[in-house]
Amino acid sequence: MVVIMGSSGHDGEVRLGVLASGRGTILEAILSAGLDVCVVVADRRCRALLVAAEAGVPAELLLRDGYSTDFDRHAYTRQLVEVLEGYGVDVVAMAGFGTIISSEIFTAFAGRVLNTHPALLPAFKGWHAVRDALAAGVKVTGTTVHVATEEVDDGPILAQEEVPVLPGDTEQALHERIKSVERRLYPQTIQRFLTQVRRIRATPVTTPGGTFVKALLSVYDKTGLDDFAGALVAAGYELVASGKTAAALDDVGLPHTTVEAVTDWPEMLGGRVKTLHPRLHAGILADLDDPQHRADLARHAIDPIDLVVCNLYPFRSQPSVEMIDIGGVTLLRAAAKNWARVGVVVDPADYPMVAEKLKGGHGLDEGARLYLARKAFAHTTAYDASIVSWFDELVPGAATAEARAGDAGAAGAERRLPPTLHLSLELAQPLRYGENPHQSGARYRTAGRASWWDEVIQHSGMELSYLNLYDTDAAWALVHEIADLGPAAAVVVKHANPCGAALAATVAEAYEAAFACDPMSAFGGIVALSAPVDGELAGTMVANAKADVVIAPAYSEDALALFAAKRKNMRVLAAPAPGTDRWHVRQVSGGWLVQTPYRLARSPEEWQLVTSVKPSDKNWLDLQLAWRVCAAVKSNAIVLAAGGKAVGIGGGQQNRVSPGELAVARAAGRAVGGAGASDAYFPFRDGFDMVATAGVSCVVQPGGSVRDAEVIAAAEEHGIAMVFTGERQFRH
Repeated sequence: MVVIMGSSGHDGEVRLGVLASGRGTILEAILSAGLDVCVVVADRRCRALLVAAEAGVPAELLLRDGYSTDFDRHAYTRQLVEVLEGYGVDVVAMAGFGTIISSEIFTAFAGRVLNTHPALLPAFKGWHAVRDALAAGVKVTGTTVHVATEEVDDGPILAQEEVPVLPGDTEQALHERIKSVERRLYPQTIQRFLTQVRRIRATPVTTPGGTFVKALLSVYDKTGLDDFAGALVAAGYELVASGKTAAALDDVGLPHTTVEAVTDWPEMLGGRVKTLHPRLHAGILADLDDPQHRADLARHAIDPIDLVVCNLYPFRSQPSVEMIDIGGVTLLRAAAKNWARVGVVVDPADYPMVAEKLKGGHGLDEGARLYLARKAFAHTTAYDASIVSWFDELVPGAATAEARAGDAGAAGAERRLPPTLHLSLELAQPLRYGENPHQSGARYRTAGRASWWDEVIQHSGMELSYLNLYDTDAAWALVHEIADLGPAAAVVVKHANPCGAALAATVAEAYEAAFACDPMSAFGGIVALSAPVDGELAGTMVANAKADVVIAPAYSEDALALFAAKRKNMRVLAAPAPGTDRWHVRQVSGGWLVQTPYRLARSPEEWQLVTSVKPSDKNWLDLQLAWRVCAAVKSNAIVLAAGGKAVGIGGGQQNRVSPGELAVARAAGRAVGGAGASDAYFPFRDGFDMVATAGVSCVVQPGGSVRDAEVIAAAEEHGIAMVFTGERQFRH
């Protein structure tokens, strides 16, 4: 912790020392602003000494010339520190001091050495900042007031102000305009800083609703903390910090009070208890319009807290009991509840917005407080949801609970569903429109968890719509479902239904075979490919009917150029492999339907041959392809495949015969010697008889009908091999 204590011991007085070297114009500005300077130290004979004398301020000349033969910067700085400490200096203001000083001063006056620089740091550090800004051709530069550190022109920024670069500006003209701003901004910032130091030194207790404000900082993610905390100090906030947050403020020398100093209670239980204390929460939750609340605060000498800056342990990325945040969640909820008075910041991305609103002593407006409070509650909701999901994944605990409820033997662990489901979703991608142009649409993802969709790169084409994502998701899943059956795979999907699927030696051959399955339906569909697209394949695709979306692992440069030139509206997506979800959730009126995600549960080795006729070796590939494609078709569904490609697909029908009629008609004789698949059993032989008219050699279906024997007999009559999978695969 930085202990802000002046060596003078003058009953709360904070003494300012100024280091100067030149004309003394900054010193004049400091004195003209009414700041009480106890000493001016110069490293050379200069006008600043005359300015000090005229103002009746003690001045010391500490020439570096005495070290000229072998300048010892550390020895010089130690002597400088002795001079400053001799005058009881608490805060040091650099005012054009020409000697670079070493670490001793930053140790002696930790966090209490201020500097001004003629640029908007971190840009244009060094002696020639104005010249460098002009050389860089920037339109805007400015001035920065910051806490100085051993690294030149570095440290937490307390204030900045822009100065435009005008046409024809010279270095001298621009520098004069910057100095004009500097002579106003620097004294104002010094004054606010001295006030902060004075408050912390005195550890004041204010009357509720007093003239200064407190901010409580307790953050795990310290991204942007230095600059934001500096902005709070500049805006007049007294900082109260917990644990490692206080240590981070120590490191950059920002004045603050520790939580322990406020609560008069040490951190305990290995850090599990730090901020859970009435002296903090009463300060956050108090309604200052309620006389009883004000009386309670006054009775217990508790200061109001006006801003809470807090983010939580990273439970999502590091799930464990110790990563379950208690104090942080409580701080956020308390501050968000009292949003009418208290600001709450949970996301470092909001630091710049909050800092900008607080400039010049302005508080957060109601709209900002509402926005921040909603964000805090959304954050804690998502955080709790992730913890509940983690508990759901503790399978032994879930099994024990179900055993107690008498429901342990339902159908294995994968059938178990939690007694409650907690979903927290965050906006990931606005979409062009919803299912129809008059509907709004967007993609959401589980809060704090990335999706494979987040890694998709759209190379060209129009903005994606709701159905583009829905259909592309189905296509990308199916092409990966069948990819292991051959060297390359291609799928064409329309309205979430496959209208083509094929395996081949190359992805170009697979695409042409998939497109040939149903060219009419493929128009305006989704093309998914298992391998990268080269220029030759792109040429083939451009020549065929238009696709709304193409998705593949990658593209050659000439392929991308061809798509951009010839298919400007077609969305061209590069994507990683699709992910998996724990639950599939669908909304119904007044509620939700939840199930475990679909997967093919049984391998071909577990299928049962139920006819005397056996599939040939080449039939087995078509059986597997037809079965996997059928699983992706809306029920009722029939798929016909031959030679490693789907040739007829019928789906979305209310009976078992009609999808067969559609599939046979679309196959148009191409299924002879191939395989047929049905997503559910044939309740009567008429459905099977329709499939048989396609000339297939084998059929795969779940089985399980009371009329299985009748259907098996029909297969024997047709000389068709029949295989039962033992699993139904309805898709709605």
